[in-house]
Amino acid sequence: MFDWLKKLHMYAGLVSFTAFIVWGVTGIGAVFLPSPGNWRPAPVSDTRFVAFDAPGDLDDKALAVRVFEASGLTMARPPNQARRDNDANLSFVLYTPNGRRDVTYLETERRIRIEVRQNNLAGFLSAMHAGSSRRGPPDWPARVWGYYNEFATWAFCFMTLTGLYLWLATRPRLAWAWLTFGGASAAVAALWVATR
Repeated sequence: MFDWLKKLHMYAGLVSFTAFIVWGVTGIGAVFLPSPGNWRPAPVSDTRFVAFDAPGDLDDKALAVRVFEASGLTMARPPNQARRDNDANLSFVLYTPNGRRDVTYLETERRIRIEVRQNNLAGFLSAMHAGSSRRGPPDWPARVWGYYNEFATWAFCFMTLTGLYLWLATRPRLAWAWLTFGGASAAVAALWVATR
C-alpha cells in the first residue's frame, strides 16, 4: 500500500501542477494590485459593432439578454444588471477571463457597441484560477477548466494527506519535520484567531 500511495501522491502533484502554477502566479500578482479605491479598468483596446434590431416589446432585462446573445461574446454569463446611459441607450458590463467588455445597445443606430478592455496575463490567470464547474461562464472551455480546477483542488487535498502519511510512515522522528509541521500549524491557528 505504501508504494501505491507514493505513486498516487506523485501523480496527484503532476496532474495538479498547472493549477498550482496558476494559483501561485495569481497569489503573487495579488500582492501588487492597487490598494482599494485606486483600481482603474484597463483602457479600451478595441471597439466593435454588431448590427442588431431589437423587438420593441422587451423590458430592459430581457433586452439586455437579447443584446448579449446577439453580441456573440463568449466566456461570459448573460448580464444580471443593465442601465440606461445619458443618451437612453441600454448598457451593461461583462467580465470574461480575457477582460472586461462594455456593451451598449445604440437603439437609434440599431447596433451594439462592444468596447474591449483586454486583461493582461496576470488578470487572465486571476480570472481562470477562480473558475469552477458550477459558477462562471457556461461555455465548454470555461466548464472544462472549472472541472480541472475542482479536480486539482481535490488532488491537492489528497496530496496533503498522503504526504503526511508518507512522512509519518518513513521518518516519524525527524525533528525538522515536526518543527515545520508545528510551526505551520501554529501560524495558521494564530492567523485564524487574529482574523476572527
